[in-house]
Amino acid sequence: MPGTEHRVLPLRLEAASETIPVRGVFVYRADRPYEVSLDFEGAGMHLARWVFSRELLLDGQVCATGEGDIQVWPRWKGTEPRVFLAFSNGEQSCVVSARAKDVHALCRRMTELVPRGQEHRYYDLDAELNALLPS
Repeated sequence: MPGTEHRVLPLRLEAASETIPVRGVFVYRADRPYEVSLDFEGAGMHLARWVFSRELLLDGQVCATGEGDIQVWPRWKGTEPRVFLAFSNGEQSCVVSARAKDVHALCRRMTELVPRGQEHRYYDLDAELNALLPS
């Protein structure tokens, strides 16, 4: 599909007692420019899906961002810089990390598809609100 970025990244489940391989399937669509979806896959099955603001991922490469259910922050210590993503549904939570270079490549592609500040050219928010709200 044109205007779509589909990228599978290896993720590391943080604070686990043993290494648990988890794949993160990130999907970004130009026709939904404000969001990115992330499907977690492991042990041959779909574990969870989160949909969140692409700004969290873009900003989280360079500084801590997010409040509430999803938070993103970089960590530049050690031999491999990483980007951390924390997810919470109020009852359960997890923290995963990805290599910073992988997240950077994904973010670069998302902004090639839809430059920052140009989202309104790809998605008519007013039309969507008018369809949802009574006149």
